[in-house]
Amino acid sequence: MTAVALRRATVEDAQLLAEHRAAIWVEVGDWSAEAMAAQTPVWTDFTRRTVADGTYVAWIAEERGEPIASGAILVQLAIPRPGSDSERAGRVQSVYVVPPARRRGVARAVMDALLADARDLGLIWLSLHPSDEARGLYASMGFTAGDEMLLRLSGA
Repeated sequence: MTAVALRRATVEDAQLLAEHRAAIWVEVGDWSAEAMAAQTPVWTDFTRRTVADGTYVAWIAEERGEPIASGAILVQLAIPRPGSDSERAGRVQSVYVVPPARRRGVARAVMDALLADARDLGLIWLSLHPSDEARGLYASMGFTAGDEMLLRLSGA
C-alpha cells in the first residue's frame, strides 16, 4: 500500500469536493448521476465561496498525487452552551472515499484531520448524517445518535 497524504482543501479544489458530494448522493441518496451532474456546479460555487471565507473547512487525501478521498466541516453559528462560550458548531459534510481505496483507513484519516480542526476552531459539537455503511466508523470515533427531528421546507 502506498502512503496516503492529507492536505487542506483550497478554493481550487471546489470542483473535486462537489464531485465527491455528488458521488455520495448517487451512492446513498437514490439520486441519478444526471441529476447530480446538474447539481455539481451549484455545489462547486457554494464550496468555492465557503472555503474562501472559512465556513467550509475541507481536507483531501491523495495517493500517488491523485485525490482518493475528501471530507469537510460546515462551520455554523450556534448559541453558546453551558460550559462553552463558543458561538460555533459544525456539521461534517461529504466524507467520501473512492471505491478502490475503501476499507484502508482513509476515511478515518480524513475524519481525524477534521476532528483536529473542530477542536482548534473551538466548535461546541459536530453533527453528521452517516450512511449505513459509515455508522460503525463514526460510532468508533465517539459519535452517538442524537435526538433531533427534521422538517423539509423545500421540494428537495
